[in-house]
Amino acid sequence: GRSYLVDAALDQIEKEINPDVFFRISRKYIVKHAAIQSIISYSNSRLKVELKPNFDGLLIVSRERVKAFKTWLG
Repeated sequence: GRSYLVDAALDQIEKEINPDVFFRISRKYIVKHAAIQSIISYSNSRLKVELKPNFDGLLIVSRERVKAFKTWLG
């Protein structure tokens, strides 16, 4: 439920965070495993992720990352 201003590219952040806890679902978003409330099938073999607390944006797992995302979820 908080916003943080970070002066780094997501590529750099992705290298520094724990991959067991966080996953980059698209070019724009990294999600935390514990924050995932639900996962819904979306168009073109993509997945929609809903978070807790609620996030106003549309979080879509890119087609290229769906397989790795499912593996990451366990």
